[in-house]
Amino acid sequence: MMLSLDVIALAKSKNWQIISEQHNIGMVSFLKDSIRINVYYTKMTVATCLNHPKKGKTQLFRKNVTIEELKLIFENPRIHTKKGYYTKNS
Repeated sequence: MMLSLDVIALAKSKNWQIISEQHNIGMVSFLKDSIRINVYYTKMTVATCLNHPKKGKTQLFRKNVTIEELKLIFENPRIHTKKGYYTKNS
């Protein structure tokens, strides 16, 4: 299990700004270029919230993310990990 400090250090190394910490639910949120990433570090679930060019505003959730996958997500939030599902605003 990753700790919030590990997630924060990784995000900051990729120039993401921390915008919220919610220790009661084990989540840290980051923002960069109008994209929000929520990392639920106790379960290693990652939600990316962005404006998709064809689908509009979406949230993509990825479960059981590894450290390497998290690094890739911070480098490119649109990366496909084959672990995700998405929701969109109606």
